[in-house]
Formats: sequence, C-alpha cells, structure tokens
Amino acid sequence: MKRKLFVIITLLLLQGSALAQLSKIDSLRRLINNERDEKRKTDLLLMLSIEFRQINADSSRTIAKRVLKISERTKDDELRLKAELNTVYYFINSSSPDSGLAITEKNINELKKKGRNDSLMAQYESASGFTLMKMNRQKEALQHFYTSLKIAEIINDYKAKARALHQIGWAHMELNQSTKAISYFLQSLKVFDDVKTPYLYPSTLTNIASCYGDIGKFDSVVYYSKKGIALANKQNNYTIEANGWFILGTAYIELKKYEEALQCFLKAKPIREKTGDYFFIVSDMAVLSELYAMMGKTDEGIKISKEAINIAEQQKLQAKFPMIYKAMALNYEKAGDYAMASSIYKKVNELKDSIYSNASTEALAEMETKYETEKKERIIQEQQFNLKKKNYFIIGISALLLLGLLLAYFIHARNKIKQQAAMNKAIHEQEQKATAAVMSAEENERQRIAKDLHDGVGQMMSAAKMNLSAISNELKFVNEEQQQSFERIISLVDESCKEVRTVSHQMMPNMLLKSGLGKAVADFIDKIDRRVLKVRLHTEGLNERLNEHIEIVLYRVLQECVNNVIKHSGASELDIAIIKDDDGISATIEDNGKGFDIYQLSTEAGMGLRNMKARIEYVKGTIDFDSTPGSGTLVAIHIPINGGQPISS
Repeated sequence: MKRKLFVIITLLLLQGSALAQLSKIDSLRRLINNERDEKRKTDLLLMLSIEFRQINADSSRTIAKRVLKISERTKDDELRLKAELNTVYYFINSSSPDSGLAITEKNINELKKKGRNDSLMAQYESASGFTLMKMNRQKEALQHFYTSLKIAEIINDYKAKARALHQIGWAHMELNQSTKAISYFLQSLKVFDDVKTPYLYPSTLTNIASCYGDIGKFDSVVYYSKKGIALANKQNNYTIEANGWFILGTAYIELKKYEEALQCFLKAKPIREKTGDYFFIVSDMAVLSELYAMMGKTDEGIKISKEAINIAEQQKLQAKFPMIYKAMALNYEKAGDYAMASSIYKKVNELKDSIYSNASTEALAEMETKYETEKKERIIQEQQFNLKKKNYFIIGISALLLLGLLLAYFIHARNKIKQQAAMNKAIHEQEQKATAAVMSAEENERQRIAKDLHDGVGQMMSAAKMNLSAISNELKFVNEEQQQSFERIISLVDESCKEVRTVSHQMMPNMLLKSGLGKAVADFIDKIDRRVLKVRLHTEGLNERLNEHIEIVLYRVLQECVNNVIKHSGASELDIAIIKDDDGISATIEDNGKGFDIYQLSTEAGMGLRNMKARIEYVKGTIDFDSTPGSGTLVAIHIPINGGQPISS
C-alpha cells in the first residue's frame, strides 16, 4: 500500500467530530448564564473556549479574548496564560501555526523562569509541538512532545500522558518511522484504557492502521481500522469514520479482496459527504474508479471519474486532476480502448496542453460531421418544432390542473393543521388546569393534616405526657426496675410528641409562613447533620416576601431535591443559590455526588422528577436537570416575574 495514500488519510485524523461536544457546550452556556461568581464564571468561559477549539475556531478565540480582558483587569497571570493557550490552538486551526509558535515560546520561557513544571507547562509543550508539526518540523516537535510526556509522568497527569504518547507516535509516523510510531500509539491506547476515557481513541486506532499499511501488514490494518470505525461511529465522528472505511478499503485492495474493498468505499461515501470536504471526496472517487478498473467494471469506473472531474473543476481542485485522469486512463486500458487510455495518460503528465489539444480534436470532429448532417437536422428540427407546439399546449393545461390540485391540497392541509393546533392547545390547557387542581388539593390537604397533627394529636400526646409526669410522684414503685420502665414510657411519649411536631412542621413549616422562603430554607438546612452533608446557602433579593404560591412551590421542590441528595447521591457538599432579580426568581442546587443518567431512571425516580417539574410549571416556571454518572448533579430553576399567578383551575 502506498505511503502517499495513508498520509492523505491521516492528515485529518487528529480532528474530532463537533457533534459529540454540542451537548456539553449547551450545558456550559447555561451554567455561564446562571453563574454570578466572576471567578467561577471565568473558569466556565475557559472551558467553553476549549470545547469550541475544533468546532468553531473563531468562537473559541472570541471567548479567549474575553477572558484575556478579564485577566488584564484583574492582573491574573495564570488566567492570561490559559487564555493565550486557547489562542495558540486558534492559530493552529486557522493555518497560522507560526503565530501560535511565537506565543508558546514566549510563555514557555515565562513558565521556566517561574520554575513551573505542572499541567499548564505540559499543555504548552504539547501545543508548541503541535504548531511545529503543522510547519513540517517534526524533529523539533518531537523534543516538545517528549518534554510534555516527562512532565505528565512526574505529576501523574494520565490524560496529558496519553496525549503526549499519541503525539510522539504521530511525529514518528510523519517521519516514515512506522514501527516506532505503532509502539507509541499502542502505549497511548494502554493509558486510555487505564483511565477509561475515549479522548483521541478512534484517531489513534486509525493511525495504527495507517502505519501497519506502510509496512505491509494488511491483516492488522483490517483489525485496527474496524475498531476505529466502530468507536468513531459511536461518537458520531464522521471524519475519522470515513477515513477508517477508506483505510480498510485500500487494505482490501492490497489483499486482492476487491468486493470487500468496494463495500468499504460505498460505506465511506455518504459519511464523507456529511463532512462536506471535497478535497477528500474527490480523492475517494478517484480510488473507487481505480478499484472498478481492477474489478473489470470499467463503465462504472469511467462514470465516477468523470463525476470527480466535474467536482474538481467546480471546487477548483486542480491538484486532484492527475490522480483522477490516471484512474480514468486505467479504466479505458482495462476496457481495451488503448488509444483513449494513451491519450489520457499523456494528459496526466502535460495536463494543460493535452486539454487544449483535446478541445481542438473535438472541434475538428464537429466540423467534419456538420456538412453531412446539416440537411437531415433541418428536417428533424421542423418536425420537432411542430411537435413542441402540441407538447407545450398539453403541458400548460396539465400544469394548470396540477396547480389547482396543489392549491386545494395546501388549503386542506393548512386547515387541518389549524384544527390540530387548536385541539392540542385545548388539551394542553386542560392538562394544566388538572395539574393546578391536583397541586392545590395536595397543598390544602398538607395544611389540614399538619393542623390536625399539631392541634389534635400533638396536644393529646403533650397532655398524656403531663398526666404521666404528674402521677409519677404519687405512684409507689415496687422496685427500681419498675420505676425505670415507667420513666421510659414517659420518654417514649416525649419523643412521639417531638416526632409529631417535626412532621407537622415539614408538611407546613411555621418559618415559611412567618418569615418567608429564605429563612425557611435556612432553618430546614440547619437541621441537616453537617458531618454527613456540608450545605452552603446563598440568597439574594429576598428581603421582601415572595408570592405565597411561589414560596410554597419552591420550598417543596428544594426540600425534595435536598432529600434526594441525602438519600441517593452520596454527596459530601451541596450548594444552594436562590436569587431574585427583575427577570424573576432563579434557584440552583448543585452537589458533588455520584450523579445519574437522566435517560435511564427507574420508574419511581422518573416519577419524582416529573412531580418536581409539574410543581414548577404550576407557577409558569422551568426546571432543568443536568447530570451524568460520576459528575454530580445540577438542578436549575427559573420562575418569571409574573410566575406568582398559578394556572387557573
């Protein structure tokens, strides 16, 4: 397998798919909008800039500039260094690696003067090597990659170690040292497996496949290509998935398995088209045309090579003409048209002159046939003119009929859509009213039960305790054991009184009724054992009482969220923020627990989330849950300023 083919393929292997990152970008944007603390907001902006590196270089740089301005205002050198690192990747991705190299050299010297040998230094060494690779200075890049690897091993940064091993392999691959490159790629995969992260994994697999192709081990090419394809597909990484199929197909060509190779290229075609990269689309078509020639399917091969020429002309990809014409010539040769094949082979070597010559040949052929066919064409033209007049009349009538039918259909469809929209609106309103009725009934029942517990059962239990305590002095106990038993009875009655009072307050807390939401939540949190869960509460703008409906709903939802954290999350820290401004009331509940997959909840857990959502919608608010296993949970609530008027029941 030719080295050139694999180099073309692997040029894009370090670029990841944007689609897998969109969900994280949306989450970061939401957190940034809700964050009030400038330090935490700045950290989130840096994370967002990193996520945009491969998706949109301009957006990444715009955010980095914003962070740079903050660093200048706050005189924060650490923040400046991190923001400038993102700027380096902007220059890498925008084909200006020399500008990126100037930044890395300046900041590496600054970090060395400060005696820094940490994760940031490792990242700068890696970025510096990346810029040098883009400038085709692989040997210099290797020095930086090895330095990055050394730092990563010292500080036990496994992600940085995996990245450095991958980059060292990449550099050796570009230096035609395929065996050594494979060794480093395999070490990189081992680290990926140890830390269980998919970072650069599919790219590494397809790089290994490419290197095995260089040394003629095509069975290994097949194995690693298939692994890379499967993982790239799982991550929606179209570029690497298409490259994987292409590498696999070229390996099958070398193994003389032409039918398998054809299936690979046909699978790669729609995936490659999703990327919109015509440079590689045309390359794929040229190789597919050659494969058709090898398989004896010369008609297909000639057809696809002609299509490739058209695309190359439209996209001004002159560099692709030699390989396309070479594939076309091979097809004509296999078809036995040696004259055409010879003519096109000349075109490969002298493209401009042969195109001019070919155009002249076509002009001569047209002149030779013009005289012989002139008389016959005149007769045919007259017949066609009369036939066209009839056809135009028929087409005009048919078009009018079709237009009338389409107009009738669109009117009917529009009316149907309006009816369906009205029906959906009515159903939605009924659902909202039903929810409002349930919420109102539930809250009324809570108040009734709380009042009964406090005024009825609670007072009776208190009276029982007082009576028991009163007669304790009048009773003569036979022995000390009998007296202790009586005292335990009084103690149990006392505990029952406290339990009844606690349940009553939880169902309708007095603090909420007397002092408002902020103090009620603080009172609720104070009762949590801080040895089990450390809770930080931040409130803002709650000096005035909120609407009664909002206070009750928010208190219930916050109470349920905190109880869920205590029961299920295994968290040690919990942050609660309640902020009221001109737009409305926002609340966030964030823990550092084990998190969960919101799409794979049990029926009971899913019902709990839907119940909280229904409560918030009762006051026209919104609630979002952001959680993944191992990453904690964030609940974000927003109620508009007019949300205090609940949905009418």
